[in-house]
Amino acid sequence: MPTVVVRFEPNKKNPERGTIYYRIYKGHNRRMEFSSRLHLSASSWDETARTVRDDYPESCRFRVQIEADLRLLNRIITEDITGRLTMGDMIALFKQQRTIIK
Repeated sequence: MPTVVVRFEPNKKNPERGTIYYRIYKGHNRRMEFSSRLHLSASSWDETARTVRDDYPESCRFRVQIEADLRLLNRIITEDITGRLTMGDMIALFKQQRTIIK
């Protein structure tokens, strides 16, 4: 069954900022990664817990968005009981069904 991992990637031009990415692993050495379009400062990311730290202004909104995104991705994965969806299909469904939390 595919699994999803949240990761932070620092910006190459400005390492003090970065983007949250979701990486889907499916099978042996097969993975696909895509941007969540959530941009934050590097100091606000907790790598150990793989979440946004509490003491930053938008941390609650970012954390809630990440949790909602993971629920949606996991729902898409578990509903694909036949295993016919490609990782690209999963990402397309995610982008169609995603709700941005404000």
